Amino acid sequence: MSVYVGLDCGGSSSRVLALDDSGNILFQGQSGAANLASTPEGRLRRNLISATRGCPTPDFVCGCFAGLISETSRERGLGILQDTFEVEANYRAEPDYTAALYAANDADVCVISGTGSLVCSRYGDSIVKSGGRGYILGDEGSGFFFGKDAVTHFLQNPQIATDYLKKTINEVFGSLEESVIVTGVYKAPTPATILGRLAKCIGHDAIAGEEYALKSLDRNMTELVKVTVNHIQKYHSDKHILNISLSGGVWKASHIYRDYFIEYLEKAVCGKQFNVHRLTKPPLYGAVYLAKELNGHYHGN
Repeated sequence: MSVYVGLDCGGSSSRVLALDDSGNILFQGQSGAANLASTPEGRLRRNLISATRGCPTPDFVCGCFAGLISETSRERGLGILQDTFEVEANYRAEPDYTAALYAANDADVCVISGTGSLVCSRYGDSIVKSGGRGYILGDEGSGFFFGKDAVTHFLQNPQIATDYLKKTINEVFGSLEESVIVTGVYKAPTPATILGRLAKCIGHDAIAGEEYALKSLDRNMTELVKVTVNHIQKYHSDKHILNISLSGGVWKASHIYRDYFIEYLEKAVCGKQFNVHRLTKPPLYGAVYLAKELNGHYHGN
């Protein structure tokens, strides 16, 4: 019986899942970040070794990496997988968003909003994406931008910040002192990740009617919907009914993110019907389905 291993290697954490032919779970592991573009090489390799420790010997492996943006980075990802497992097996490396798309079997479009953001879908025999590019050049409507708005609001207006925002900032940074917060952001291995942890504050405070949070929600969700609409118009203009899957931590943080997304999307696009739902299986399962394809299995089976 074959062993299929999937790795979901993101900017915040790395997760590993091994299944057999019958779909039985043989192993689960987790460790730190493994972003090919931003995680230092030594830390990335240590994290994957830690996450896979105790994993049974695989026959088919797929690693879905954040930061896999070129064929050169794909080859690097393949090499890291081979070095991690140190066994003869069938390997493939794919961008991390591919795992989310494969986990959403019936979705026409997958809208990802976690630490980063992007929109992806199948288009013929290819997988296409819009957005992304990281928090400096893109990632519209991502947890990073919501978290940045939350922290900025606190630093500018600590006297009127909500108790929930203060509590969360203190949990993330261990202090409410400006110098500690600023230092914590700039010294973080991945600043986007630490700020993304504050995204839940925008959802909570928006529901409470806080003006700063409502403005953040409006601005950032408008930008994410723009990316989504452009993607739909470019790749799915012929479809009148679209199933859209939402993947990532922002959608889990509060229902208000989904509510605003649907409202703004329906206003931006006429003549289409949208069935919007959160991803029901973790993207990690999508990585395993990709590993199964190496053995001739259709994804999801």
